[in-house]
Amino acid sequence: LTLARCLQLTEITVPDVVDVRETVTLSCSYDMGTHKLNSVKWYKDEREFFRYSPLMPKSLMFFEVDGVTVLQNSTGQICNQFMCSIQLHRLNIRSSGSYRCEISGDAPEFKLAHGVGNMTVAGKSVFS
Repeated sequence: LTLARCLQLTEITVPDVVDVRETVTLSCSYDMGTHKLNSVKWYKDEREFFRYSPLMPKSLMFFEVDGVTVLQNSTGQICNQFMCSIQLHRLNIRSSGSYRCEISGDAPEFKLAHGVGNMTVAGKSVFS
C-alpha cells in the first residue's frame, strides 16, 4: 500500500497593518507532497495580480490590479518548489484588502490549496 502525500499550504504571511510608506513582503510556504508544482497565484480581493508557473517558458507573470504594485526586480519575488515570496511597493489606501495565495499541482489531478490574509494600509500616500 502506497500513500500519496497531498499538497498543502503550510503557511501564509500577510501583515495585518502596514505603513503606507513601507515595502511589504507577502509569502506562502507549501508542501507539494507527491505532486509537481504547476503554479502559484496571488490574488487581491479575488483578482489575480501575480503568477509563478515554473513549467512555462515565461515563469513570472504580473497582472494589473488597482492598489497592487509588485516590485519587479531580481529580489522582488522569490518563488520555487517550496515557497513564494513577493514584495509590494507604492502602497495606497486601495492596497488594503484580502490577499490569497493559491498553489496548484500539475496534471493529471491539478489539485489546489490556498490561504488568505487581510492587510490594512495606514497613513497618507503620495501615490493615491
